[in-house]
Amino acid sequence: MKLRRITAPSATEQTNRVQLALLRAGWRSPGSWPRYRTARWAGALALMSVALLLPTFPARHPAMLRVACSIAGGACGYAMPALWLQQQLRRRQAAIAQALPDLLDLLVLCVEAGLSLEQSFGRLAREFSRFSPPLAHELQLLSFELGAGRGRLTALRHFAWRIGLPSVDSLVSLLAQAERFGTRVSDALAAQAEQVRRERRRSVERAAAVIGLKLLFPLVFCIFPGLLVVLVGPSFIAIYRTLQ
Repeated sequence: MKLRRITAPSATEQTNRVQLALLRAGWRSPGSWPRYRTARWAGALALMSVALLLPTFPARHPAMLRVACSIAGGACGYAMPALWLQQQLRRRQAAIAQALPDLLDLLVLCVEAGLSLEQSFGRLAREFSRFSPPLAHELQLLSFELGAGRGRLTALRHFAWRIGLPSVDSLVSLLAQAERFGTRVSDALAAQAEQVRRERRRSVERAAAVIGLKLLFPLVFCIFPGLLVVLVGPSFIAIYRTLQ
């Protein structure tokens, strides 16, 4: 059996990943990638300069300490835009996932009322502009693609690729199967809406199950010491005065 050599991703692959993350986070202007790259290097140089200008504490090797602090500051400045980008991406995907069951319900209503999928997407893009602007923007782009003459399956795949959520991928696959086998789209959408709701309910239950573990650290190290001082402190002071 021949083993395949595992190599690190090339610079082009890393660039494509960052550009995809920028696109899914909502930063789609042509200058987003140059601005992001400039922000990373500017942050690294700024924090390195600040670390070099700060006075060092008395140490055995102050020059080495200053260099180490500058390197650490440069690494932090270089990583901060990437962390911010990941936070923006997660926030946008969470907003879209939150509004997805409502989108499916309204899509079922539009289809059962006699509208086509193209008309339904355009109508829902206007309706969701007040409640979920990220999802409304994606629906508007999908409607534009369909209006420009692009195929429905191709436009839906582009829609799922721009969002990057498994629930949206399964929705596109479901619509593709419904169109291929000639089944009713409304029934498939209703089943998908119920499945998305169950998944969201399970995610909420998982988040609620770990709340106790997350509260353990602040309770033990921040709240209990203060309560101990308030409740037991006067007794210790009285005992100390009595013994003295």
